[in-house]
Amino acid sequence: MLISVVLPFYNAQSCLKQAITSILNQTYSDFELLLINNNSTDNSESIAKQLAQTDSRIQLLSETQQGVVFAANTGMRAAKGEFIARMDADDVAQPERLERQLRHLESNPDISISASQANYKTENKELSDFSHFVEWSNALVSWKDIYQNRFVEFPVVNPTLMFRRSLLEEVGYLKEGDFPEDYEWFLRAINKGFKIEKLPLPLLDWHDSLKRLTRTDSRYQSDAFFRIKTKYLTIHLKNINQTKVWIWGAGKFGLKRSQLLLNHGIEIVGYIDIKKGKQLNGFSCVHFKNIQIETQPFILSYITNRNKRDEVRSFLDSKDYREGKNYIIAG
Repeated sequence: MLISVVLPFYNAQSCLKQAITSILNQTYSDFELLLINNNSTDNSESIAKQLAQTDSRIQLLSETQQGVVFAANTGMRAAKGEFIARMDADDVAQPERLERQLRHLESNPDISISASQANYKTENKELSDFSHFVEWSNALVSWKDIYQNRFVEFPVVNPTLMFRRSLLEEVGYLKEGDFPEDYEWFLRAINKGFKIEKLPLPLLDWHDSLKRLTRTDSRYQSDAFFRIKTKYLTIHLKNINQTKVWIWGAGKFGLKRSQLLLNHGIEIVGYIDIKKGKQLNGFSCVHFKNIQIETQPFILSYITNRNKRDEVRSFLDSKDYREGKNYIIAG
């Protein structure tokens, strides 16, 4: 078979059958589906066993060490396919997902990871904040757009990923820590030079709920994202010989999060802000209209407002800055 689908699950009896069925009903059929039970105490395992008896492509595995990192790694280590597709127990794959992503990778040898757009789904109308993330992610399709936004937040919906299994030989498996494991793996892969591209089609229904790990686990909160992104951002800055930076964003969050750079050997020369005459202890602070490429040669934008990011980009471009060369959007 060409594809191994890795689907970890824990207490997912309400949604697991739907997720599994969406894979079994794919238009491309030459795959194995690895279901990894991670100590479920509900009827999830029984559901998986029943479906496994009806389809020989299903393999039921178990991982006793608690956590999606360990369960997903167990599946990836057992995978026999040339390509590995990730899947979550909460979600539903569109029928053409595997076929389209396989063709995408086969026809683009320079691309190592294929992703797709996603449909945001929720039964709770109050859970709307992640819909903005999915909308933002869906707008980033090309390798250039994904690359330039990799330090904003995770620009990919993780269970849409399909990648070449050979990637694991150099990038490695998921790591356990106080950070989002999927974002860390993504940054690690890009840091090693692997490219990702997104199909401009919603090939996955991403289901949001109060129980989803992105809401319940501290490793997926904004501070954890900033800590791990800072690590890889500073690696990149050192690689391009930009260890002295100006920070655009002298507000509470910009100050707090940019200070993480100091722990990684990056010098903050000063801050840029929209308020005239703002004073900061220990740092220069200039009004954004007064910046010049000669005096502020490299800028990191820590503006977290989604609508303001494009305004920052447009302004810097108008001042002859070039993204990636003279500035990075990092917030």
